[in-house]
Amino acid sequence: MSRLINLLLILFVLMGAFWLFQVKHQAKEEGGKIAILRGQIQEEKDALLLLKAEWSYLNRPQRIQRLTNEFSNQLGLKAIEPYQIGDINDVPDRAGDATLPGAVVDDLEGLLEHAHPASAKTE
Repeated sequence: MSRLINLLLILFVLMGAFWLFQVKHQAKEEGGKIAILRGQIQEEKDALLLLKAEWSYLNRPQRIQRLTNEFSNQLGLKAIEPYQIGDINDVPDRAGDATLPGAVVDDLEGLLEHAHPASAKTE
């Protein structure tokens, strides 16, 4: 009987050792995959930094102005006039007792009575 128990224990130990070997091997493979992914992430970060630098270089105001001067006739570009942006009547009136942003308002109801939505047109 004790031989059977010993045999079963040895079998369980061997199975446990085999299972542990498999888990260790899988963990090692996953560690390799993680290292590869970390390398790819670093490459993407480096590429992103390069693209940001290139974007900043291409969007310099001096370069844009030079290109505008060079190609304005071919593209039919014209200078923007103030009337194209908006009219002074589009700017909402400021209340006479307007408070600064962040200031404590004692009379909230009075303030709300004089408030107008920016999209509302009053004539």
